[in-house]
Amino acid sequence: MSWYLETGKDSDVVLSTRIRLARNISGYRFPSKMIEEERKEVAEQVKTILSDEKHSFMEMNMYVLPDADRKSLVEKHLISEDLAKGAVGQCAYISKDESISVMVNEEDHIRIQAMTPGFALDDAYQAAEKLAIELEESLPIAFSEKYGFLTACPTNTGTGLRASVMVHLPALTISGKIKQVMESLNKAGYTVRGRYGENSQAFGNLYQISNQMTLGLTEKNILASLSRIVEEINTLERKMRETLYTSAKEKVEDRVYRSLGELTYARLMGEKEALNRISDLRLGAAIGFMNEVNGKQLMQLSSNVGDASVQKMNHDTLQGTKLDERRAAFIREILTKTNEKE
Repeated sequence: MSWYLETGKDSDVVLSTRIRLARNISGYRFPSKMIEEERKEVAEQVKTILSDEKHSFMEMNMYVLPDADRKSLVEKHLISEDLAKGAVGQCAYISKDESISVMVNEEDHIRIQAMTPGFALDDAYQAAEKLAIELEESLPIAFSEKYGFLTACPTNTGTGLRASVMVHLPALTISGKIKQVMESLNKAGYTVRGRYGENSQAFGNLYQISNQMTLGLTEKNILASLSRIVEEINTLERKMRETLYTSAKEKVEDRVYRSLGELTYARLMGEKEALNRISDLRLGAAIGFMNEVNGKQLMQLSSNVGDASVQKMNHDTLQGTKLDERRAAFIREILTKTNEKE
């Protein structure tokens, strides 16, 4: 089963955890300055290590992969928008359960990603570090005794570590307190983005929180600091959910069940609307009054309602009304299934 269809620790607030480690190979320019032949050479060096039976990765050549497939991988956070551009020499190695992905010739030569359901920074870091060590032992990785791992962006230099969590914050958003929370996080050195990362909006009340700097910090420092921040956000969101439900029980329940009705019976559904309605179901399930949908169904919905994912499921480059029609049909199919025990 794909990791994003599971739930984990604190998954009422933290949907997933991601660790990304950036590495570069000595003797080559950074990808933004590389010519086609250089990208091919770097890709071939990584391939010699990751394409054997030991790893069982799925190798995906971005240059030949269909556009809908690349965009679907972005929606599942397996690759970035930059890698999805599909230049010659850009590729990805993805584990069978999709919990590990290695991007080649993105902003850096190598970007290792490890992802887990729920709040599990240490587990995700250990998985990413294990693969990083193997690559470091086999390739001449660019490293400075003074600065640490050398990266294309100075904010990644040092550990090369970007730790992030995807959090669902409907109560803080509905109450209007999310702006204050985001400002506090920015002042504390954290980046807050939408579901799809940089420049994306927080549809479905989903936010990515990650560290900004790595230079001068250890991996332990970064993980411990983010862990404290996330625990505080968990507490704030849960308290606000309780406050909202206590002060406006009927309004909250009406909002949640209206969304359930729309998702269950609508014949046309856009991506933004779907994510916002699914957010309401998550809120009702987290508070505890809405039992019509289980966690597995919610994860299936969240992971597959994006435009590219719907196109891929239907093996067609759907657009406009037809795309919204197929999305609505998929949502109805998931919601009308007999609830399975999680």
